[in-house]
Amino acid sequence: MDGRIKSQRAFVGVSLITVLGVSVVLVVYATLLGTLTGGNVVVGGLEGDVYYSLSNVNTLPEWTTALDVSGTGVAWYGKINVTAGGYVGPASISFQLYKTTDGGTNWSTVGSATPITGFQLSGSDQQIFATSDGLFGVGNRDWSLTATSSATYRIVATINT
Repeated sequence: MDGRIKSQRAFVGVSLITVLGVSVVLVVYATLLGTLTGGNVVVGGLEGDVYYSLSNVNTLPEWTTALDVSGTGVAWYGKINVTAGGYVGPASISFQLYKTTDGGTNWSTVGSATPITGFQLSGSDQQIFATSDGLFGVGNRDWSLTATSSATYRIVATINT
């Protein structure tokens, strides 16, 4: 009986070694075949610009992508013009003011962001204002209240789903 048990153990041992050897060969062989990487696929991206205005009105000629303000304390406003994008649904949007005093090499945040939650993106052209709900109104943020020193400023809008 001992001989039979030893024979079974030997068979199991040889079988395990064989399976391990075949597995190593397959792994090495699979590794030698290489990896194929596909190109990028962009899903639901947005295109658009941040616009500025000295007056809080809802007509495009009043808004521009760059603005010269005569001094601190002069009201100015910001909005996003989304011009293309495939995403339709709710989004969180944040308007944050940045400042530079060295010609644009280093930018730092100024003040707190204006958050908008649950804004509905339509997948087509849209205007989004720095208000609590993203819609045009008297609540559009006057950035002069945050930009209180002479410098170069810009608004960065971040849109997340």
